[in-house]
Amino acid sequence: MSNWYSRKFARVLSVERLLWVALICAGVFTYFRYKTVPSLEQDSIVVIDSAGVQHKLSELTSGNTVVHFYASWCGPCLRELPEIKEFMQTPLGQKINFVFITEDREDQVKAFHERYGFNIYRINKLKEADVYSIPVTYLLNDKHEIVKSDLGNWNWKEDNLKNEISTLIK
Repeated sequence: MSNWYSRKFARVLSVERLLWVALICAGVFTYFRYKTVPSLEQDSIVVIDSAGVQHKLSELTSGNTVVHFYASWCGPCLRELPEIKEFMQTPLGQKINFVFITEDREDQVKAFHERYGFNIYRINKLKEADVYSIPVTYLLNDKHEIVKSDLGNWNWKEDNLKNEISTLIK
């Protein structure tokens, strides 16, 4: 009888181990999918401007460019947008092309354009650009290379960020 019990207990331990391995794998997958900055495939991302014209993202990233993915329902995004607007008015900000991308409805994009003055591009679904968490910001140099990227909002008023940007875009 003790032999039967030990075999059953060993099977339970095996199943428990498999469940733990599955949970760990799911956690690692979730972390890398939602907590890492996705690559920015500029030639395969298609966005729509306010006139309804489609563009490849690579057509919009001339010179030093900040590509910023956001949504109108995102709290950190809403806190960051006024800081970005203020940064854009600085001498350093005027040297940079800004591209804002969202999956918001047209009326929401129009309201944000009127409020901030940004040129905002729409995408059907952010996941088409491999964006699963927002805000996501990329700084590209004039060769279309990503020189800085982060998931989450940047502190656009911080001197360290301004110094880093001015160093990276030279």
